[in-house]
Amino acid sequence: MVEVLPRLISGPRFETYLRASSGAPETAVRLYLWNIQASAALWGPLAILEVVIRNALHDALRSRRRDDWWNDPTVRLMPRERSMIDDAIAGLVRRGIARPSPDQVVAATTFGLWTGLTDGGVPRDPYLSYETALWQPRLAEAFRHAGTVRRKQIHRELDDLRILRNRVAHHEPIYRTDLVRTRDRMVRVAGYVDPDAARLIMALDRSDDLVAQRRELT
Repeated sequence: MVEVLPRLISGPRFETYLRASSGAPETAVRLYLWNIQASAALWGPLAILEVVIRNALHDALRSRRRDDWWNDPTVRLMPRERSMIDDAIAGLVRRGIARPSPDQVVAATTFGLWTGLTDGGVPRDPYLSYETALWQPRLAEAFRHAGTVRRKQIHRELDDLRILRNRVAHHEPIYRTDLVRTRDRMVRVAGYVDPDAARLIMALDRSDDLVAQRRELT
């Protein structure tokens, strides 16, 4: 495997694991394979979290208004979020869906859109302050189990998980990630929305076993 893996994944990619393994090729191979296992173990819980957050925020934004809330003239979005929705719609059209339904658009959006909506927007702007225009009247309701946890903390945790999710999706190294802390964060944020979502993530958790395997590599 030591001779095969660098050829299969490229020398520069293998070099990252080699440096992390103090130059020991056999350890680098085991670390790369462990990284794959860790990424696979994270993908399911991250997928649950993403869908739960997406659906909760979508439900809050469409409540008492049209399902395609992004077309409601009372909803003002920053260019960042507006372009994410436009990109989702354009992608569906390219796939031959001439008139995507709201559900299809929501399913095609990225985690970045929903994370961005929990940001503060433009402070004190009467239209683009997400805190006052989106969070206080609507989005806070999506996190009904958050207690006294504030929007800023929820946004920070979601953004950290978004970054990790993208690293996993792009097959990047995550071997320095604290898996137990990440598990706890996913459970905590999912629980802000629905305790059952938190329990589902816990049911899929493999972090303790993976941490034990990681220790054997050192």
